Amino acid sequence: MPMLNKALTAIALVLLLAVVTAPVALVLAAVYGVQVSYWQYVWVEIQTVEENGPPAGFVNVVAFELADGGPRLIFEGRTDAMGFFRFDVKFLKKLIAQLEDGTKIYAPINLWVIASREDGLLGTLTQPLNITAMKQPSDTVRFKVQVRKIAQDKAEGSAATASGCALPVPYLEEAWAWTTVLQFSTWDNISAKFYYPIGVQIMVQSKERYWSETTCSYLTGWSDAGVTFVTLDHGIGAADWLRGRTLYTMKFYFKYYFVRTYTNIPGVLVEKIYAVDTYPDPVDCSLITQSWDGRLPGWSYFATVDQNIERYIAISGGAAPSYTFSVGVSVTFTGVGVSVSLGVGKAPNPTGTLTIRAGTWLPGYKVRVESNDGTFVVTRCNWISP
Repeated sequence: MPMLNKALTAIALVLLLAVVTAPVALVLAAVYGVQVSYWQYVWVEIQTVEENGPPAGFVNVVAFELADGGPRLIFEGRTDAMGFFRFDVKFLKKLIAQLEDGTKIYAPINLWVIASREDGLLGTLTQPLNITAMKQPSDTVRFKVQVRKIAQDKAEGSAATASGCALPVPYLEEAWAWTTVLQFSTWDNISAKFYYPIGVQIMVQSKERYWSETTCSYLTGWSDAGVTFVTLDHGIGAADWLRGRTLYTMKFYFKYYFVRTYTNIPGVLVEKIYAVDTYPDPVDCSLITQSWDGRLPGWSYFATVDQNIERYIAISGGAAPSYTFSVGVSVTFTGVGVSVSLGVGKAPNPTGTLTIRAGTWLPGYKVRVESNDGTFVVTRCNWISP
């Protein structure tokens, strides 16, 4: 497993890879490490529908778990005339930790569904299953997969061309990349700490494209294909107060996969890039520092802090897919010569904490902490006049 030193870190900062001071609700009563607890049974109902709404019947459906080591086949079958396909599956529940209030945190399951039919209908779905929030020991989930017609222009001599355009299938390649997960600032007499507790889920965008052996070309470019969840297996925070006219960017080192597989359409392949939940996550972290001019951007979401006060601000995250960082990571796969940028966000729960400590300033002034989207994953702060 590759490990990078923190050469990018511009200042000496101790990052806690254990429990640090945090609000009581986030303090862990016990840390178990990742271990198999028991089975989670899931009844899955999938319906395939066309772009304009009607059901698409008799579509081949293949379901994978986007696991470490590559996609793992869960189930394969064909929908009925109304587009429904039902199956049950059981997953080994991997316990990450138990919080003080008794809540058990489990690793997520990231599903990938490929729906295709021989006449050219094709669609996919990437869907994280939040095992922590599911009913125990069994639950039901229902999804719709939208399929659309994939056109392949057949040129003369296409059969000969296809034989020369065959790509390795199945294909799997892994890569590691620094992934931006948090950004905040400080200023004169304004200090900050942060804490991401064990169990925080980072949402990372997945992208896909389609290849045609018939035309020897890609039918689509890289496009959004939902998100996968990566869960932190240990708490990460700043041990000391961070100061100065500084912009701080927190990056985690995550694992990614490039995969290529068949569809049920002759000659059409699907390629996918995704972040995988592994153990331990993250394997490394780096705090990047740079100077900033102190100008507040004027974002409409904000919190204020009075002088000589410390305030805890919840880092909540948004609903999937919500990319606080439109380009949170750039991943390169050298084997296939592909480099793709992906968006990054944070799932709503559990929350992290940004703590702002306001010192002394001019009479009546207070600190304004602005968020670009209300999640406080990305913030700027400085003094404002009365």
